[in-house]
Amino acid sequence: MSSGDQNPWWQAQALALAAEAQRRERRQGTTLIIVSSVFVAASLLCMFIGALRLIGLVCLVFFGACLFGGILMRRDPNSRTTFVLTLWVGLLMGLGMGLLFIFTLISAVTYGVSGNQIAVLIVAATGFLFFGVGAVVAMVKAGRTRRKARDQWQARRPQGRTTR
Repeated sequence: MSSGDQNPWWQAQALALAAEAQRRERRQGTTLIIVSSVFVAASLLCMFIGALRLIGLVCLVFFGACLFGGILMRRDPNSRTTFVLTLWVGLLMGLGMGLLFIFTLISAVTYGVSGNQIAVLIVAATGFLFFGVGAVVAMVKAGRTRRKARDQWQARRPQGRTTR
């Protein structure tokens, strides 16, 4: 092996750390898939019980998005498709938190406010802001970045016909 083929020790260490981080993320994705699947099954069971139908719907939307997110964690993180689908997962999680907020607020207005409902309202509002509004902001930012890159590319293109 020539001296030009050898990487410095820190490059090899960085590659090893990156590979370990990627394996850890795949393991976390598998764990998220398993746990979310259990909650999705419980949500489906709740949807068949009359009194728990709305909670089952909220949990199905939220944990279904978590299940989808776990599947995406096992994919290539640099893919454009994974990026777009991850934004949709954020929107689904935001929808789940929004539904939880609405249903809890209706329950509080109908049956009176308790301390548990206030805690749920705070958690649901925070989740909606982070997941729902955050995903919308990320989509807008991604759209602007893509449009900006396209405009820069078109500005560099030669005007007129190109011959080949």
